[in-house]
Formats: sequence, structure tokens, C-alpha cells
Amino acid sequence: MDWGTHVVLSAKLLESCNLEKGTAIYSVIPVIDTKPPHFHRVYAHILSNQPEFLDVAMELFGSKEVKARNFDALEKKVENKLKELGEKLASIHTDGLEERQRVENKMYAYKRITEETPTFLQHAEMASQIVGDKDVSHISRHKMSAAVSLLSHIYFDLWNNPVQVFLPACSYCSAHWEFWDNIDYMKFRSNFYKPENISAFRREIAQAPVWDCKLKPEALIKALIIRLGELSEPRVPYEIVDMSIRDFMRYMDINAYQKADKELDFCHALEKTIREIIYRQYKKPEQSQ
Repeated sequence: MDWGTHVVLSAKLLESCNLEKGTAIYSVIPVIDTKPPHFHRVYAHILSNQPEFLDVAMELFGSKEVKARNFDALEKKVENKLKELGEKLASIHTDGLEERQRVENKMYAYKRITEETPTFLQHAEMASQIVGDKDVSHISRHKMSAAVSLLSHIYFDLWNNPVQVFLPACSYCSAHWEFWDNIDYMKFRSNFYKPENISAFRREIAQAPVWDCKLKPEALIKALIIRLGELSEPRVPYEIVDMSIRDFMRYMDINAYQKADKELDFCHALEKTIREIIYRQYKKPEQSQ
């Protein structure tokens, strides 16, 4: 999905979880990997990289500079932070590869999130109008809410293009393969994101009854990662999916077992709703009943 649609979908997801909709903006953080071009849809779309990106985003969005919309001051603050991290990176020994990767992730996140923050804020304002809730534009630092929002980006991106979610453990791509087989894909890519079409989709999906439920956020995190694995082709080995769930839960300090049957049912219902809306205009004639 595009930036604006990600924020709208995230806001509705947060509402169903009774979480803070002021974190809907975190759903667009992964778009920072458009620079450099060879990072696009890989670097910030990898599940294992999400913790560093979320930590940095929460720090920056909670800063007095962002609250005051003082972007010049934000850039100066980040310049100092990058200098500190650069010195830390230089001190890491060659055998500290994991630590080096974490520091590099944070340096990249500080730089790119700062560059994109004015645009992020504009999209939050726009989404608040579509959803009809001004809280969407009031940025929150609630970690559980921000984590669900950030993770939703990868989940909803699978309607657009394949994503190698589970790198470096597994290179297999996740996507809605059957959906693409059933639609006129080039017509979809050419027309769906035209302003009049994507605006209509946002309004319709935001008003769909599928959101009228109560989801447990911890269980939803598990369900989203499971669906990312189930939508892979070839199928990502479940032990990799399971380890990804465990790693993310550990990062979130969630230690209790999460039963996610209800949340998985919700994911299937939401995916069905999105398919049905898009099929009305883009389903191949030979697939129509």
C-alpha cells in the first residue's frame, strides 16, 4: 500500500486493539529504505531489523524538536547522535558483527527518519481526517501501539509486491500470490493508486465492519508474523517463523504464551475484505462469476 493508506489501515488496526492511534505514523517508517535505491523494500522491511528502527523512531517522534516542528534543530541533534554512534562503531572489534549491525541500523534510521519526518507528519494529519479522529495526528510513544503499527507495514505491503521478510535466516518472499493471479495486475498497478481510486479505497476499508472486534495486541503481533510466513512461496520453514516470533516477543518483553486463534481469524477476514473490494474493479474477466 502507499504511505497514506498504510497510516489509515494502521489507525483502524490500533482501534481494534484499543491501542493509541497516535502511533499510526509508525506504519510508514519502513519507507525510509527508498534511499539508497538498492535498500528499497529490503533493509527496513526485514523483520529482524525492526527493533532498532522502532527505538529510533520513538526517540525522535518524542523529542521536543519534533513536537515544536523545529526540523533544523532536529537535524543538529541527530548530527551529534550520528557522531557518537560513528565513534562507537569504530571501537567495535571485528568479531562483534551483530553489535556492528545494530549500530549501523540505528545510524541509518536516525538519518533517514529525520529526513522524512516532515512528510511523515503530513501523512498523519491526512489520515486523521480520513479516519475522522484527530488523535491519529497526535504522535504517541506507546511502545506496544508503535510496534503493532510498524509491523503492520510489512503485512499490508504484501498486496503490492513480494517482501523478503525473514532475511537473513531465509530469503523466500511473502506475498498475496493467488490474489495477483486473479486480478489484471498491470491495470491494478496503473489505476489503483490514482488519487480518486485510492481515496475511495481508503474510505471504504476504513468503514468496513471487519474492524468491529476486540483484538489482543500481543496475540496480534504473533498472528501477523504467522501470516507473513504462511504467505511465503516457497514456504518459509516454521522454525524460522517461530524464532522470529520469539525474538520479537523478547524485544517487546512479552514472556507469556500468546494464543492467537482469534487474531488469525481476524487477519483472514481482513484479507478477504480487501480482496473483495479490489476484485470489483480489477478481477480478471475469466475469474468473474
